[in-house]
Parts: sequence; C-alpha cells; structure tokens
Amino acid sequence: MFRNIFWMGFSSAVRLGTGLTLFVLIARHLGPEEFGHYMFWYGTTFLCALLANYGLGNMLLKEIAQHPENVTDVLSESLSLRFLLSIAILLCALVISAVADRPELLLALLLAHLIEAVSDTFYVTYRAVGHYARESQLAASVAVMQLILVAAAVITGQSAGVIAITFLAGKIAQLALILPVSRRAFGAFSLQSPYTTFKLALRTKAYAIDYFLGSVFGNIDSVVIRTFAGIDAVGIYQSGMRIFQGGNQLAPILSNVFLPEIAKQAVSKEKKPHITLGLQASFLVYGLIFGLFMAYFSDQIVNFAFGESYIQLIALFPFFGLLFFIRFFAATWGVILTATGHQKYRAKSTAIHLVFALSAGSYLTWELQAKGWLIALILANILLGMLYMMRVVRTSSKISTILGVCTLAAGILLFVPRLI
Repeated sequence: MFRNIFWMGFSSAVRLGTGLTLFVLIARHLGPEEFGHYMFWYGTTFLCALLANYGLGNMLLKEIAQHPENVTDVLSESLSLRFLLSIAILLCALVISAVADRPELLLALLLAHLIEAVSDTFYVTYRAVGHYARESQLAASVAVMQLILVAAAVITGQSAGVIAITFLAGKIAQLALILPVSRRAFGAFSLQSPYTTFKLALRTKAYAIDYFLGSVFGNIDSVVIRTFAGIDAVGIYQSGMRIFQGGNQLAPILSNVFLPEIAKQAVSKEKKPHITLGLQASFLVYGLIFGLFMAYFSDQIVNFAFGESYIQLIALFPFFGLLFFIRFFAATWGVILTATGHQKYRAKSTAIHLVFALSAGSYLTWELQAKGWLIALILANILLGMLYMMRVVRTSSKISTILGVCTLAAGILLFVPRLI
C-alpha cells in the first residue's frame, strides 16, 4: 500500500506543481478581470463536463478491485458512456456558443474537459488493477507537456482565447498518448452498444449524482460570485482556489489507494481496522497542516504567487484554510461510505449540502462578496461531514461520534486567531 501511495504521490506532486504553476502564470499574465473571464468559462464548462464524467471513477475502483477478471468489460462500458455523453454535451455547446460572450473560451475549454474525462477512465483503471507506477509515469509526462505548451503561450503574450486553445491541444496529445499504451495493458477494449451503455447509466446513477453534487463547488462558485460580486471578484477568488485545489490533489491519492482496500474488506470475512484508521489519520493530519499553512502564511503566498494586483486575496486565505481542513474531515467519512456500499446515502447527503450551500451562499455573497461564499461553504461542509459521520457510526460500533466531533472542534479552534 505504501508503494502505491508513493507512486500516486509522485504523479500528483508533478501534476500539482505543473498545474499550480500553470494557473499562476495565467493569472499574473491576464490580470484579475481577464483571468476572471477565463476562470468563469473554465468553471462553467467543467460543470458541463461533470455530466460526462458521470462519477464512474469510484465505480471503476470498487468493481475492478472486487472482480479484476472483468476489467476489459468494465473499461469498455465506462468509455462508451463517457464518450456518448461527451458528444451530446458538445452538440448543445455548439448551439449555445452562438449567443455566448466568449465562444472561443466556451468551446475550447469544454472540449478540453470532455477529453480529460475520457482519459481519466484509463487512469482510474490503472489504479484499480494496481498499476500505480504506469499510471503515475503517464500522468506526470502529460502534466509536464501541458505546462510547456501553456507556458509558451503565456510567455509570448497570447490572449485568453489562444491560451484556452493551447490548453485543449495538451489534452488532445494526452489522449493520443494514452490510447495505444492502454490497449496493450488491458487488451482490446471497444465502444459498446447504446443498450449496454444505457444499462450502465441506470446502474451507476447514484455515483453520478454524488460525484456531480460533490464536485460542483469547485466551479459553480464562479457563477455565483460573478452574479453577486462581479467578474473581478471571480479572478481574485479563483486565484485562491487554485492554491486550494492544488493542495486538494492529495485527496484522490488517498481515496484511490484506501478505497479498494476497504471495498475488499466489505466482501470478505477478514477485517483490518488499521486500514480505516490509517485513512482517517492521513486525511485529518494533512487537511489540518495544509489548511493552517494557508491561514497563517497568506501574505507570503499571495505576494509570491500572484503579486500586488491580487492583494485583496490575503484576507480570504484564512477562510480557504479552514474550508480545506473541513473538506478533508468530511472526505474521510465519504470514502468509507463509498467503499462499504452506502453510495445512495452519500448522494442524498451531498444534495442536502448543496441546497444549503447555494441558499446560504447566494445571500452571504450578496452581503459579504467572496468571503460570504467561503463562509457558506464552511458551514455546508460541516453539515456534510456530520451527516457522513453519523451514517458510518451507525454501521460500525468501533467508531465514536464524540471523538469525531471533538477532532473537528479542536481543528477549528486553531484557525480562530486568523479569522477574527
């Protein structure tokens, strides 16, 4: 397991470093307003691409781990579903682009996200069968190539539209690289019939709902903030979110490694409580350390990464840090629920969390601008973590609610001096 974590950590470190550098370069080059336009369309198209992703990552990890002999069939079905959904979404976008204010950003970034969803099918399959080294090598190589392409566009002073097209070119190159390699690794996978694809969509709809609702906040925030605070606020906020999302890259590493192991326990008589405890400790310790780093070193991070034009971001960083810790607290329980077959409950809990966040977030953003949105997300994620934890506690007598609540409260107290 530790070797798997190493390889996942290696590729994620490369992707984190290149991705963070990429967005920092774009932010400094475009400035808050134009970067706000870029990130608004980046977030909007990502929301659309979530429909094509369909939350199949956790399904692939769980089902292939439990039935490795079916890897080619599961991969083929997943590819077929993501491909068909991508075509439908792209056709709708072509119609909408006729009235969009930045059609070049809409189409280029949407197509890049859709291609990424297809490529991700292969990456997850590598993890599910235990080929962490191969997946890490491919992902790291592609990340470096992506950085070189986009950095060249930034250094030569290109517009936001050209940068988006360059971003798309990197995603196309990624898919061209991973297709032949994956065919040799998994055999002759192919697109399935619409009937087979439709059956998969029905069978995995709980994964799709949970994934969409759980992922929506990284990008719907641009829509809410633009509506109530303006495009400049989007640029400032999304700059901070790049650091947040960069640190968040460890979450899928840990879940991709621990989820298959916990899923195997769910169908076997052998129980290994240290695996669940290792998951919880890893999430909580990392979430707390990175969150406190954002909260207590906000001046240094903003000045080094973004410069004087983003000075308003400093006041937001302590709230980003607290949100980071609470997100990891909730994610700890969420991974356990998925691995033990409680996906429907997780989807319902995430829906409650979404409704609360959008309702409170719209009002607080109108009152407090971007800070209000962050406060709403903090409250919503506390609610989500509590809902997840209560379900896990009810299904396991070895986990204490009091311990979980005390851990959350102790962590929050460490952020209070920077929030006041």
